[in-house]
Amino acid sequence: MNNELLDILKMNIGIPLSPEAAADILMAANRLPALVPLEALEGIPLCLAENGSVFARERIADIVEEIRPLHQAHWNETEGHRHGLAFDPGYAAFIRYEQAGRYVLFTLRQQDRLLGNCALYLDRSAHTQSLIATEDTLFLLPEARIGTTARRFVAYVEDALRLLGVREVEISVKTVNRAERFFRFLGYRRVETGLTKILEADNV
Repeated sequence: MNNELLDILKMNIGIPLSPEAAADILMAANRLPALVPLEALEGIPLCLAENGSVFARERIADIVEEIRPLHQAHWNETEGHRHGLAFDPGYAAFIRYEQAGRYVLFTLRQQDRLLGNCALYLDRSAHTQSLIATEDTLFLLPEARIGTTARRFVAYVEDALRLLGVREVEISVKTVNRAERFFRFLGYRRVETGLTKILEADNV
């Protein structure tokens, strides 16, 4: 239930609708109910790895322009089956989910340069009521895949999710790389097979 919207409506019952009140109602109606408190997200500590890499939780709202090339590199490398579609990330939607505690972004940096990211949606299972994290993107530039950096980054993400109360993590892996082998090594199991089909638009 959107308690913020209810409170605004109650305060304005019997009062002529002003432009300011209309704007408040619109903003509240468009806001997603909060799931994970922002204080919990902000309380996730950063981690300094042995090779100088820094793992941290960051707000996508703060680094949209910086992360865009990383998303483009990810798209170019793993999303060949979608290349007939336009690459057009919905950053406004990511920010909206983030503000509601339903999206969390982790980053990997070396000398302050952004080399990798892992973003997950947070939700409560309708079947178990436990908190689930569903991977939206996990990508490291090739130079960040050396040694144990990737494994340590995933371990950091898992530790952070535990702090938030997450009990289950769902990821997807593409057939164009060896990511499945990597995640199996980390204890992930194949529990289903996903298929994708791009529907061609009818010529008008």
